[in-house]
Amino acid sequence: MSTTINFDTENFGKLFIRFFIGVYFAITGVHFFVGGHNALVLLGKILQVLGINFSPMLFGVILASMHIVCGMTILLGFLFRSSCFLLGSITLLEAVIEIYMHNSIFNRVLPTFLLSMIIYGMMFI
Repeated sequence: MSTTINFDTENFGKLFIRFFIGVYFAITGVHFFVGGHNALVLLGKILQVLGINFSPMLFGVILASMHIVCGMTILLGFLFRSSCFLLGSITLLEAVIEIYMHNSIFNRVLPTFLLSMIIYGMMFI
């Protein structure tokens, strides 16, 4: 009697993408905390484009924490769709803010935009 291993490539592909997107966002959030006070204030000052001018340190901590928490929940598969929605929205907002700040679309904005579309696509899978 032989046993066969049923390797489902479709589910493995979803797991592979989920794993690396979750790790990417968790590492990105940790990177802001490792950067210290200056990195968190810089992250919070990005929201000045939206008219949020007070307490950039607080908003930097909130955004960096959201990257870590949502990245870990995507990695673990817990609250997957809501985490994808939050991260996709924030990543798309980052791309729009970078376009608004007159950065070149092909340098930094295009990969950020593509990452947000991948996250939105994962939300509907």
